Amino acid sequence: MKKYLIAAVCLFLSLSFSACDSGNKEEVGGNTAEVASDSMLTEEHQEHMMTVARYIMLQKELARLALEKSETQNAKAYGQDLMNWANTKQSELQEMAQTYGVTLPQQMEDSQTKHIDDIAEVEAKNYKYDEELWDTIKDAQRDAVEDFDKALNDVDEASGTAYTLWLRNTTKELRAHLEQAAAYDLELKNREGGISEQIVEDINN
Repeated sequence: MKKYLIAAVCLFLSLSFSACDSGNKEEVGGNTAEVASDSMLTEEHQEHMMTVARYIMLQKELARLALEKSETQNAKAYGQDLMNWANTKQSELQEMAQTYGVTLPQQMEDSQTKHIDDIAEVEAKNYKYDEELWDTIKDAQRDAVEDFDKALNDVDEASGTAYTLWLRNTTKELRAHLEQAAAYDLELKNREGGISEQIVEDINN
């Protein structure tokens, strides 16, 4: 009788441990599936991540030019803000690229490099340099915002990846930089035209 009782107890304990182990495996498996889902990035978004890296490099170069040669305090202050932002975005993107197994480019496109070379040749005199700088900054940022928006068009915010969420926030921030650049550019043009701040305010209102 004792033998049967001991056998029954052993069987019960064996089944209990098996059930617990199965539950743990299911829990671990569920977590793995969740992580795998977020670590998956479409080929299109992998390529776009490399495009974003080049856009950020361009912003850093534009910021550097603003700091080195601009004639106005607005441009210098803007250049510092843009440099800080671009450095932060570059670090975030590099960390994310490692997570997704994406190798980011280390150089800009030839067309982007040409923009930098063209501005560098402009003489910093009578605000001509700052004029060219603002035009290039606005064009570059406008192109980037349009490209980012296009990449996000088919992405549902609720079901997006860590990358698309980051890109959405980055687009909002870059749009704010674009608006600030446009405001500084307008202020410079008003200064050159001899239009007082009061007249500009009256026109805008």
